[in-house]
Amino acid sequence: MKGIVAAGHDLTARAGAEILREGGNAFDAAVAAAFASFVTESALTSAAGGGFLMAYPKGESTARFYDFFTDVPGRGRTGGTDGMNFYSVHVNFGGMLQELHIGEGAAAVPGNMAGLATVYKNHCTLPLKELLTPAIEYARDGIKLTACQASFNTMLSPVLTASEEARRIYAPNGRELVEGDLLVNRQMAETFDYLARDGLCKFYEGELAERILEGFGARGLFTAEDLAAYRVVERRPLRLDYRGRTVYTNPPPSSGGTLIAFALKLIERFDLSNFTHNGYEHLRLLEHVMRATNLVRREEFDARVYEENIAGRILSKETIERYRVMVEAWEAGEDVADEPLVPALGPGSGNTTQISVLDKDGNAATITTSTGIGCGYMIPATGIMMNSMCGEDDLNPDGFHLTPAGVRMRSMMSPTMVMDGGVPVVALGSGGSKRIRDAIFQVILNLMDFKLPVEEAVNRSRVHYDNGTFQVETGVSQKVLDELILNGVDINRWSTRHMYFGGVHTVSFESGVIDGAGDIRRGGAVHSCGAR
Repeated sequence: MKGIVAAGHDLTARAGAEILREGGNAFDAAVAAAFASFVTESALTSAAGGGFLMAYPKGESTARFYDFFTDVPGRGRTGGTDGMNFYSVHVNFGGMLQELHIGEGAAAVPGNMAGLATVYKNHCTLPLKELLTPAIEYARDGIKLTACQASFNTMLSPVLTASEEARRIYAPNGRELVEGDLLVNRQMAETFDYLARDGLCKFYEGELAERILEGFGARGLFTAEDLAAYRVVERRPLRLDYRGRTVYTNPPPSSGGTLIAFALKLIERFDLSNFTHNGYEHLRLLEHVMRATNLVRREEFDARVYEENIAGRILSKETIERYRVMVEAWEAGEDVADEPLVPALGPGSGNTTQISVLDKDGNAATITTSTGIGCGYMIPATGIMMNSMCGEDDLNPDGFHLTPAGVRMRSMMSPTMVMDGGVPVVALGSGGSKRIRDAIFQVILNLMDFKLPVEEAVNRSRVHYDNGTFQVETGVSQKVLDELILNGVDINRWSTRHMYFGGVHTVSFESGVIDGAGDIRRGGAVHSCGAR
């Protein structure tokens, strides 16, 4: 087999697999699939969003991590937020109404184009035009909306119809598109064609830079200095050992990777092999570990995320032991210090997508990108909606527009890789806002502790603990739920498999077999190609 791609849409995964079939490597496939996702999953990600990519080029001693998340705009700007367009809308996330903020003032400096340009320069082998061809064709000829993508568009209707340019794409002729309708974006095709010819960095220069400033200067916070100063940061991945394997994930200033690592180190002392998957003992332990992880985030991590070596302090033996004692006390039914509850902010938008790739030569790539919910306004005449990261409460815990200009924003996104003997055996990541860390954590446990096949590991029922409530996806037995409730766990049971619980599109290479799974919660798909 030449390789495998797992992604959030059949056409996204197909675009990556076609590149593998044509002789490209995992990084070629990841770039092609990412551009395809900007068309096929445009409610979840955007060329004007931000993201991260974990790369393992065969033969290197460690994985490499590229941070191209968004920067706070406003370098050199005078006048503060005067004239800014920034307002709230209400979006229905699965029966839960949440207030979110959009407008040009919600946009942060995008990094996806710079990130993909860097990955292309460092790791890709095929011509850029060839990698962008699937996305260009999808945008020019149109794609039929799947049920999953149509539901996302309906949910985000207040955003996707906020401006005239957006309405021309998502509600042409005054009618919002529904399942089976053709979504066409010829301006995006033209923009991608231009970038394929002249280079991805042209996104930040010349005519495109002028269009960004035209759309997001006066009514947003963007300056020419923001675009000129944006840089991809190659960071040392956060590394930990778990069950005899090496896990690489996202380091600070993002939050997700450190919290995944913390949860894994907390649970490592417990032997899960005798537990029934999603049985009472398993879910009780997960609830306790997730509660402790929330507590360390709130008490010791969030306010210090930009401090040097903060991950080392959170993952130190002393800190892990202190919280492990707490988990063991909860397991024993003892009354010990608990997580203080705070006013709920809602579920977080989670409008993010994931692509995971392995190739026949042993290269691996896992990339997570996001647009927030999108700010509702397009970069003029490009077909590209700008992100809404400055309007996301989870990314702005101190309040909106208070973080200094130029700061790299924090994120829960955590493209993650598991290595065994220097060989990548799992590449995964997820969308899902605050649930990202718990979704990835559970899939790793499913693969490494419960030894589930990758399809089951990804699509078994999941849980998430937040603010005193244990969110439980459908599929867990009522007997288990009753026992948890009897032992004092406040449960909210979901009646469906829902995007709330993430979208962990995963590929694996175990015992000489390459495999993958797309998460059904977000319309995931897998494509493999060729013969090994």
